[in-house]
Amino acid sequence: MPAPVRDVLGPVATRFLDKYRGQLKLFDRQHEVAPGVVVRRTGGHTPGHSIVRLASGGERMTFLGDSVFHNHFERPDWYNAFDHDPEEAVRVRTRLLRELAESREVLVAAHVSFPFGRVALAGHAFRFIPAYWEY
Repeated sequence: MPAPVRDVLGPVATRFLDKYRGQLKLFDRQHEVAPGVVVRRTGGHTPGHSIVRLASGGERMTFLGDSVFHNHFERPDWYNAFDHDPEEAVRVRTRLLRELAESREVLVAAHVSFPFGRVALAGHAFRFIPAYWEY
């Protein structure tokens, strides 16, 4: 992680741990937080990076956290300066995008311009299909 970002995030992470340590639950692979809410470790982007999968009434949605940026759909092999383990980040990202393309479930990602959508396969790449937003 670039030094200026590390210098800012380090103290924030320490304050977070000091405040919420008693409420955190460590897990190895995945943990069911509540019925239909499962958190799964993926690694790659940062140590302990996890995704959250929600399931209700036959519908599923996955929050990918920071594992996918918008340009990763066309170039899942690209990584950025924030990927702790770039090679693992590419493997994790490709696997997650393939899973989501096959399942057709909705995804939410922190670094995608429109945060809700689906994934489609496009040869060796993927395409992000924004969800229809009804409001």
